[in-house]
Amino acid sequence: MGKEYPFSESTLGGKLAAGTALSVHCFGCQRRAVLDVAELVKRFGPDQPCLHWDLLKIIYCHECRAAGRDDRNLQFTNHAATPEQRKGWTPCP
Repeated sequence: MGKEYPFSESTLGGKLAAGTALSVHCFGCQRRAVLDVAELVKRFGPDQPCLHWDLLKIIYCHECRAAGRDDRNLQFTNHAATPEQRKGWTPCP
């Protein structure tokens, strides 16, 4: 998928096919995590949109929710996935 034009990763399946990663930062508790895109695809399906407002509907901070704070004060960042983050998965040629 990386050589196609126009390049688009507006869905979780598109992110997985492109071999890119997604991380999240919580402004409430300052926690950060790299999300497992393959697991998100298994749970929500490859057609799940992965833009900021779409991800806020399905992802929240467990620590902030338990403390009674706003659990959706999140920032998502797209970045290249390292081979370790892909866990053996490689993009199609």
